[in-house]
Amino acid sequence: MKADIFVQKSSNLFVENRLLKFAVGVMAVAVCCNSLMVYRAVKYQRVVLIPPAMTGTIEFVQGKPTETYIKDMSRKIVNLATTYSPATARGQFDDLLSLYTAEAYPEASKSWYSLAGRIEESQVSSTFYLEKITLGEGRIEMFGNLAQFAGDTKLEKAAKTYVVAYRIRDGRFEISEFKEKNPRADIAERKAEAEREATLQKRAEEKIKMERQVEMERK
Repeated sequence: MKADIFVQKSSNLFVENRLLKFAVGVMAVAVCCNSLMVYRAVKYQRVVLIPPAMTGTIEFVQGKPTETYIKDMSRKIVNLATTYSPATARGQFDDLLSLYTAEAYPEASKSWYSLAGRIEESQVSSTFYLEKITLGEGRIEMFGNLAQFAGDTKLEKAAKTYVVAYRIRDGRFEISEFKEKNPRADIAERKAEAEREATLQKRAEEKIKMERQVEMERK
């Protein structure tokens, strides 16, 4: 590149250097802007899925699914686990176990296959009418009414709450625990926690009292 606008060569060289520096600066700014836009595109990209048996489109933003997806998975899980007949129970539990984490699978498989054996032996049918889904961080609570029959004989009809602990890993929904919520156990746990807090508070007050006594004695 030449910029022969001055008589002296040194002046022309200075102009060329300035032009080169300006061009390099513009290219650097362009590269930075491009990198920033690529980063934002990757960070905020959305993956839209339309899986079978779901109620609508499912979006993942930054690897996190929408509430719609979690609720659809909740319905699928609770139906597989609680609405069955002697002929369908084992197959449903197979599908349910495919959603478990590798760590929780061994214990869960023993529990579900043992339940399948009892269902087939006793000819028990079960239906769960889901009424409410409550979502938490890595936790789902599903409330509804459960009805169980052995043939034409009613075994149980009661309100139940089931709890699912889950995680999303590499875009895949995985169950780490499925259990029935025990209100009595929750009450006992809250009571024990309240007692622990009261004990800690009492100890703190006693410590403050002793410190004040020591301070008064020093004076």
